[in-house]
Amino acid sequence: MERMKKVRMIPTPKRVSESGGRFPYKTELCLLHREFEEAAEVFADYARRLGLHFTISENAPIQIIRDAALGQEEYRFSAGNGKVKLFASDLVGVNHAFASLLQLFEPDAVSPELVWIPDCEISDAPDCAYRGMMVDLARNWHDFSYLLSYVDFCYFYKISVLHLHFTDDQSYTLPSALLPALSTKGRCYTEGQIAELNRYAAARGVQLMPEIDVPGHCVSFQKEYPELFGTDGIICQTPQSIEAMQALFRELCEMFSASKYIHIGGDEAQIENWLKCPRCAEYAQDAGIDVRGEDQKLAAEKLYASFVMKMAEPVLAAGKIPVAWEGFCEQVNDLVSREILIMSWENYYQVTPALISAGFRIINCSWNPMYIVTPEPAWPPREIYDWSIYKWKAVHPGSPYLGKELEIPPTRQVLGGQLLAWGDRIAASYPTVEEGVAAERRLLLERLPFLAENTWNRDKTISWEALSETAAELGARLEGLY
Repeated sequence: MERMKKVRMIPTPKRVSESGGRFPYKTELCLLHREFEEAAEVFADYARRLGLHFTISENAPIQIIRDAALGQEEYRFSAGNGKVKLFASDLVGVNHAFASLLQLFEPDAVSPELVWIPDCEISDAPDCAYRGMMVDLARNWHDFSYLLSYVDFCYFYKISVLHLHFTDDQSYTLPSALLPALSTKGRCYTEGQIAELNRYAAARGVQLMPEIDVPGHCVSFQKEYPELFGTDGIICQTPQSIEAMQALFRELCEMFSASKYIHIGGDEAQIENWLKCPRCAEYAQDAGIDVRGEDQKLAAEKLYASFVMKMAEPVLAAGKIPVAWEGFCEQVNDLVSREILIMSWENYYQVTPALISAGFRIINCSWNPMYIVTPEPAWPPREIYDWSIYKWKAVHPGSPYLGKELEIPPTRQVLGGQLLAWGDRIAASYPTVEEGVAAERRLLLERLPFLAENTWNRDKTISWEALSETAAELGARLEGLY
């Protein structure tokens, strides 16, 4: 046994006991439940990337055990007396246990068949079910290898959801059998790559949340199908366009059949343009919305709420949870289903307290400090450390909270929080897009540990200094995985 420094992990475990010693173990895994074989193979793959060769054999010193008494995502870790035991009841939980092991072990300086593991007992589970990271894949091309590395990030820091913004004005990066011209040439992932991404994420216990962002951010739609979607910067509302959009979301649900969440977009839409379109006006009148009345703004908001619900229909029918940006006003709350999960980001279109009072479940996506807009990250990791899932800082000049910090009382309606990387400025800021995308990934890597900590643990139990030091150490190890 050797003496060692205190166990360091991100997120910080809820309960840890340790002797201060560490022991060498052979790089062998023993599976006491065959259900976890894939998780063990995933861990072994990561270990190989770090230069270690783990095998699966009987009577190995590192044992993976199914414990049905443990809850969803919960795990236990026990090291001592010549044995390491990992306990979980499900695939996600055992992946969390393996991620902990990946963070804790140290290779032996002499023998490649030995690793040193601290003598400790760990019991852990997340406070927030939703712990997310988003990457904008539409404004700038990201090589497919990047998508796999983002899954690796999530696995390593126990992030539950990888949100992929597949569409925007610049491109539609998904394949489509329904509207094949929609897929932007040279900037579209193949069906095979999407299938591989689904398999890769599922094996690591990471939920993928694909997004088609409509009715705004739709130039790529209107460029290829103007007769269907219009030409004025917002998806036209007609029976034909609504059916086409619903068909696209059905296609998306099938493409990501294992995904729990499907994002239907909804941000920054120029909804007033609907009132100028004769086809949209006719559709609205047929739907019982008076677009010729005095309150034009309310009519547009009602059309927006109607659109959101129409996009949610195929998602709900597929047994999935639709997610939308905070983009509708308080006056139409009664027209929007509470089954839709809302990302509160601006506190402009509608403030968070109003969403809470109306009964919506929300995800904290506060622009400050959760947005990364490469090359200007705007907010350093320290501000993410100081943030919580109940705090927002508005940056929109129209927000009543501009220049103020909004903090709401703790509530189960806030499911968690998310770090978001947007690519608006990459192409104009770097000699090549590839360099900009690489810089974006580095910014994500620097900030993700602090998001992971604050969504796994609602209450801070670790100082900024200690967390920063651990993040630097573990970040270097994570870089070795990709």
